[in-house]
Amino acid sequence: MIKVLHSSDWHLGRSLFAKSLLEDQTKALLELESIIANEKPALVLLAGDLYDRSIPPEEAVRLLDKFLSKVILELNTPVAMIPGNHDSNTRIGVSADLLRAAGLHVFSTPESTTCPIRIDRDETKIAVYGIPYLEPNEWGFHFGRPLRTHNDALIAILDSLEDSFTKDRAEGRRIILMLHAYVNGGEATESERPLAIGGSDLVSVELLSNFDYVALGHLHRSQVVGSDRIRYPGSLFPYSQAEASQKKGAMLVSLGAVPAEDIFQFQPFNTTRGLQVIRGDLKSLSKPVTPTDDYVVAILTDQSLPFEAYRQLQQIHSGLLHVGRDINWSRDDAEAADRLMREHPERKYRQLSDRDVLAQFISAAAANETSDLDREWLVLQLEEFEKTDALMEPR
Repeated sequence: MIKVLHSSDWHLGRSLFAKSLLEDQTKALLELESIIANEKPALVLLAGDLYDRSIPPEEAVRLLDKFLSKVILELNTPVAMIPGNHDSNTRIGVSADLLRAAGLHVFSTPESTTCPIRIDRDETKIAVYGIPYLEPNEWGFHFGRPLRTHNDALIAILDSLEDSFTKDRAEGRRIILMLHAYVNGGEATESERPLAIGGSDLVSVELLSNFDYVALGHLHRSQVVGSDRIRYPGSLFPYSQAEASQKKGAMLVSLGAVPAEDIFQFQPFNTTRGLQVIRGDLKSLSKPVTPTDDYVVAILTDQSLPFEAYRQLQQIHSGLLHVGRDINWSRDDAEAADRLMREHPERKYRQLSDRDVLAQFISAAAANETSDLDREWLVLQLEEFEKTDALMEPR
């Protein structure tokens, strides 16, 4: 039996409503270290988005360095990692060849995909392949042909590795693939950065069906996609309101000599601080509650945002990060309504005036019925804007 621990989407250096999460990320990584010390996996897999941006803050770089040093040098556990779409593959891959000898295996270039990690333990043998996140055109440049979608790129990558896969299988090796991608069937949240538009970011789950385990990164919800062998472990910490109820942790995968022996276990974190979303009117949310260390986002159902609501709620909820108002329309709804209102039934492309569009927007977005005085004020503001805009136009 060979154990591997699978984690991803740390986003070190990220903030939530302008609140730095480095302290909370540090605590989560300490829990991860504790799991590694207790379970003693043969390898730790980090499937991308280690940082929140390609040029991370110094504190985030130091935090990753401290974790890697602890795990590799003190716990004697090798680490394999790939860059995600938030990372710079060049920065993640600095000194990769030199660090491999020390136990840090970084798959950061197209060429690195041909250098799998092979581990033998008793009767079990595994081969671990890592595919770094790169844009389809970058993979196209590597393969010398146009590749327009992430799915096209993955097909080309897997085809190029087929001989190596065949050799490993002939030797009785179980194959693990590490990939940072949006796999079709996965459930996204609002905190992931889109990889592309128009569906070109989706990767077919069928391409991954022949692997013994696929260690995915990108989606922040811990989930299975297609089968127990294709998994997202989820993000290190809740990074959006949609993640408030999600349990965070890492995947512990135990592979035996044959598939029937395999075990997949989610190892939850027991962090002292989480994220809560509370909803109601200001009066109900201002009632005393049991103190908690959790961060809190308050969504008010009042018809308008009450004066000094944040100050009032902060006295009740010490971890308050944000106060917003519950609304019933979305950006997609507004854009769809805008398109419909600009098309007249008798003449498909008849354009409404800016004032008509403004009136329709106010009707859709305002919580209360807008008075004639308010509408008149808004029209005056629009006229002032138009005058200023006209003066700024080049002559």
